[in-house]
Amino acid sequence: MVKRDSSDQDVEKAFRRVVKKVHPDKGGEVAHAQRLQDAREKWLLAKKKAQSGRPRKYDRQPTSSKSNASQPTGILPVLGKQAPRFRAYMIRSPAVLLTYHGIAELDWRGFLAWVQLQVPAWGVIHWCASMERCGSGQPHVHLMLQFASASDSRGVDGFIFNSARPNACATDVCGEGLSKKHFQRSVDRGTFYVWADKIGTIFAPDNKPFTDGNYTPCWTDCAKTYQVLGKWPETLWKQRKITTEVYEKLLFLTRDGVLSRQRNLQACLDREEAIASRAAVEERVVRIRSNPQLYKPFPQVPEAQAWLKLFEHDALRYPILVVLGASRSGKTEWAKSLFQQPLELKIGTLEFFPETMRQFKRGHHDGLVLDDVRDLQFLVNHQEKLQGKYDCLVEFGSTAGGTCAYHRDLFGVPVVICWV
Repeated sequence: MVKRDSSDQDVEKAFRRVVKKVHPDKGGEVAHAQRLQDAREKWLLAKKKAQSGRPRKYDRQPTSSKSNASQPTGILPVLGKQAPRFRAYMIRSPAVLLTYHGIAELDWRGFLAWVQLQVPAWGVIHWCASMERCGSGQPHVHLMLQFASASDSRGVDGFIFNSARPNACATDVCGEGLSKKHFQRSVDRGTFYVWADKIGTIFAPDNKPFTDGNYTPCWTDCAKTYQVLGKWPETLWKQRKITTEVYEKLLFLTRDGVLSRQRNLQACLDREEAIASRAAVEERVVRIRSNPQLYKPFPQVPEAQAWLKLFEHDALRYPILVVLGASRSGKTEWAKSLFQQPLELKIGTLEFFPETMRQFKRGHHDGLVLDDVRDLQFLVNHQEKLQGKYDCLVEFGSTAGGTCAYHRDLFGVPVVICWV
């Protein structure tokens, strides 16, 4: 919360925190963003005059509906050092990211022709533009410009296209601004943000994206190119601005930290695939069990219910339930119906517990079902593990010498053996 006696640093932090929420690219309203920016301009003006708190009454600009009616809306921050009075909305940075709202897809070619015509007058050496759709579905245009030098006489009004006044920003919308130490690199990062095939990028009927410019990545066919660091597409991917397929393609094109980033990407892909597979299984189970012609609930077996009650009290050892039945007789389905979240292990002819045993989580799984057990020798060899131990964890798998091993706690966990 900002108060009248808050420090300048706290005020700046609060402004950056709020502007991220109200920015049109983040789903906010343009009017709210304009009001916030106007308040910041007045605060900066008051700070420059060594005044505390709000600017004086006679420093405020008129806010009548008549005066606002002729002013286009948009975020128009002052880039660089604060401009003098009546010279707000001036671009004093060697690079700027402009965002245009209200430009239709049919105007894209006209917009590019207008930019190419204005580039010499603007003093631009590098530029890149793209059109995409925001969360509301409305198109907007990003235009990244790098000037030959900073200027005090470059106003935002000079970049109006067909009455569309742009929002000016000194960042690349990924939360990072222009760096003084690595200026060109930060400009290239902002240019890459505009060029990248982000989620929402609009494509032409020939499947080409609405992207153009005279400054593109080094793997493209362009007279002026720049190197793309691997962390740039990685940041866009982490912020969900590009798809996984696009990120994987860019990962190899950058040739920067491919192995480490590919391992991270593959781990995320495996996780997403596992979640999707479990969701598909759960949906299939609900669908089949809701069909009375395919699935009929199993009747309660008194012996099994009495066996489950044994686990409600502490004991040194717990008995194991063995279910004997022919293949495809439904014994595994019946065994799993005894629990809410059982972990099923396929044993077959294995001599050791399968890798699935690593997935057991105490507190989540309330039972263990060993399916397709063909030899009770497996039960004899692993009896002490399946019955659990109250005073220690049980080692379920290890390498020679026990260098790499994993342990689980099965004390008080019901175990059902489905014996063929």
